[in-house]
Amino acid sequence: HQKAKQKPTMTELATEYLEVYAKTKKKPLSYQGDERMIRNIILKHLGEKKVEEIKASDIQRLHHLLRETPYTANRACSLLSKMFNLAIHWEWCTSNPVKGINKYQEHKHNRWLNELELQQLWEVLSMYHNQSVANAVRLLVLTGARRNEVLGATWDQFDLDKGVWTKPAHTTKQKKMEHVPLSSQVISLLKKMKAQS
Repeated sequence: HQKAKQKPTMTELATEYLEVYAKTKKKPLSYQGDERMIRNIILKHLGEKKVEEIKASDIQRLHHLLRETPYTANRACSLLSKMFNLAIHWEWCTSNPVKGINKYQEHKHNRWLNELELQQLWEVLSMYHNQSVANAVRLLVLTGARRNEVLGATWDQFDLDKGVWTKPAHTTKQKKMEHVPLSSQVISLLKKMKAQS
């Protein structure tokens, strides 16, 4: 890399990252996301600086600036970290200033279906050509379970008399056995499914 002689800027690193790495290694959507973040955030704050002059305090300042959007702040740091790892590999700098920056806690946004949407979903499911699939979707909605938990469930996990679903540890996110109480609606759905199976 010739640019190593002239002390490349962050703009040059961004260009090289996108051309040499992201274009060949990433899926188109992921590449576009990186390109947008570089254009709208990273270069606006760090573009003119020389790669080897960026300090942890510069990264910390940028991370703090984005604190209102923790997800974006953390993504920017992850992207910068990857860029600096490449810069080290290309001998444009000797250390990664992103190391040691603590990420923000991210809160997932859950959105629940409202009454009308639930009603519409139920109507669509009642007319769906494959009722096994429709029942799986009904179970997802009624239990709040994860897709793989429902699709991988076996009849021996359900005690329909006691109204309990015992999920084995290997199927749950926490890798712990879970005992989930079932509503009367779920029990009657499962009884119907069992009779049909």
